[in-house]
Amino acid sequence: MPSLLLPDAQPILTALAILALTAACRFGFAVVTRLLGTSKRLLWPAAGAMASLPFVLREPLLAWWGGTYADAQLGSFLAATAFAWCFFRAIERSVGTTPVGAAASLAEWIFYMSADVDPRYGDGRPLRPPPGKLQSQLAKLCATYAATAAFVSAIEPFGFRPTAAVCEACGVSGPLAAALVRVGDNLSGAAFRSSAASAPLLLASQLGALAEPSRNLLSAGTVLIYLFLSLLLTLGSILVLAQGHDPIDGFDNPVFKSCSPREFWGRRWNLQVNAMLKRSCYKPLAGAGLAAPLATLATFGASAGFHEYQFALSMPGYRVGTASVFFLGQGLLLVAQSLLEATPLRHLASRAPLPLGVAFNITALSLVPDYFICNWIDLPTPLFGAVARLVPRIMWAA
Repeated sequence: MPSLLLPDAQPILTALAILALTAACRFGFAVVTRLLGTSKRLLWPAAGAMASLPFVLREPLLAWWGGTYADAQLGSFLAATAFAWCFFRAIERSVGTTPVGAAASLAEWIFYMSADVDPRYGDGRPLRPPPGKLQSQLAKLCATYAATAAFVSAIEPFGFRPTAAVCEACGVSGPLAAALVRVGDNLSGAAFRSSAASAPLLLASQLGALAEPSRNLLSAGTVLIYLFLSLLLTLGSILVLAQGHDPIDGFDNPVFKSCSPREFWGRRWNLQVNAMLKRSCYKPLAGAGLAAPLATLATFGASAGFHEYQFALSMPGYRVGTASVFFLGQGLLLVAQSLLEATPLRHLASRAPLPLGVAFNITALSLVPDYFICNWIDLPTPLFGAVARLVPRIMWAA
């Protein structure tokens, strides 16, 4: 018989308390960085000190609050993200890539440093949102929350690996099972029902034989992470809109429209992180004369560092370096794509129909070991479990 589990209030209340303290720290850091100007000699040590603060405060605050790591996991994840935003925005200021208008006044700088989603600027001033955007974001928030609840209800009983569970139940094994799980659980079986989706299975079956399917897979992760991050970024956009500013978009349908790794990472996936890393890393390095492939790799290295920081603060038991393997591998994929685009093969990619292009992208992304997503599932207190506690979900009794 099915039973309805309601959202757990304890991690939400703990997250709100952590975020209140985080907001106070961000305000103070915004004031300090405004006073320090644009000096690298002053801003970089200040940014490093700010980023180290959560490691200093985590244990005493958790002991004072009296909660568990599981209850504080969501708040720790959000706080780590907020502190990282401040770090990268301080680096932007030191290298001169801050959006024009973001530092026009102390009040504007405090708003920019505290925003969870970048506000848009034009002609040196913050842009006002178009009519109805706040209402549309509220509707999107509700729809994303409902979709997250439904998706968690569907895949949580399978340990967030539904395709692997189905293959096991049906007795499918070997390279075919590895291919199905690697591609299918990448999207939790929800991406394609088109015949074109079978095109990459031959390639994936060869790759799937290299590793144990239950571990080295993009297992049931991409869609759930997409929904979770979209939920957070939509909420951040609503907070920016409520203050009269127009935020950037968080995602641009990365799972079902990306036809290559470059399109996925460069134009569709998590545009907030994308924009910040471009300003703080890629643009300064490219502007200094570093070749584009090397600047791309360095930017993915910065992304790896961001996720190492985020995971070390919010995932007890996290093995340092596993996220870096994933993101540096993705950076190498983009470099490989750049090399392929210099050959006649680029014409084949441009003529491929959308379903085939998306299937190719899923397969290409699956070439890199998925230590990143396994961290969301396999640790003693998995972050997917924290996501599940946020939403109402249906559980089926055995």
